[in-house]
Amino acid sequence: MSEMNRREFVRGTAAAGLLAAGLQTGLLAAPERKTRVVIVTCPDVIDKEKPVIAGAVRKMMEAGITRLAGTRDVTRAWKTFIKPTDQVALADAGTWLLNVPEVLVEVMRGITLAAPNAAKLTYCALDEGHTDFMGRVRGGLKDAAIPEEVMDGSIYTIRSQYHQQAFTNLVMTPTLKSHSIAGVSGIIKHFATMSKGGPSPHHANAMETAGSVIVPEFGHMKQLYIVDALRFGETTRGPQYYQKSLIFGTDPVATDMIALEVFLKSCKTYGELPPEYHRVLADTRYKAGISDRTKIEVVDLKV
Repeated sequence: MSEMNRREFVRGTAAAGLLAAGLQTGLLAAPERKTRVVIVTCPDVIDKEKPVIAGAVRKMMEAGITRLAGTRDVTRAWKTFIKPTDQVALADAGTWLLNVPEVLVEVMRGITLAAPNAAKLTYCALDEGHTDFMGRVRGGLKDAAIPEEVMDGSIYTIRSQYHQQAFTNLVMTPTLKSHSIAGVSGIIKHFATMSKGGPSPHHANAMETAGSVIVPEFGHMKQLYIVDALRFGETTRGPQYYQKSLIFGTDPVATDMIALEVFLKSCKTYGELPPEYHRVLADTRYKAGISDRTKIEVVDLKV
């Protein structure tokens, strides 16, 4: 064996020994797994002069939930996030920018496919003032053979009653709009609204403490987020831009960061308020999720 070959052999043997030692001791670091957020967009689902197409919403919902779960089977996908023993709360977006009713119906339909122990659509008590919206939700549930009794307006009030219930699973469907306190509202802001103290204690500094409630009040619950981004709003004035997307995730901070990213491509924050502020603090201060964009895998689908 030549001197050069001998040196290469020695180096190779040493490297193999280090690899074996690392495998035996567990010292080799596995590649860091990113949290996944799925964006599903359908150009035909809704527009300013065109009502929502319920079939398109279903197609979007099925594409998003299966890609998030990593399976082609829709029922299996929902069962990835919802177990037979779960008591599920589906929290709607509240009244500043109401959900597209068909979104709530399709989410509840997906929840029922998973066959949990119990499920409630915990709509905001103020929604009762929007009779057309409530009628469309109830009508959609009826068409989907889901009993109206799943609707409960007594839990998501100001102050909310989630902490007094035996829920083990939370599915949230927030909308996004410019907001005079938060810059842009979304998932983290919505948690403050749903907290037992209500949103007011978090208003003082651009919602910087909104993320403080996620782990203490909701951390015992499995969580799934389906952001209703079919249209975005501007403060209290209703739809301003038709984004035509649904955004899926299981990490509240990561999903909210990507939803904000989508919002800012076409819409503006309120004034000079930094909308990422309370979202980043939910990660760095309150350890409620991931705000680092490099640790988020985004899957962008068109249907």
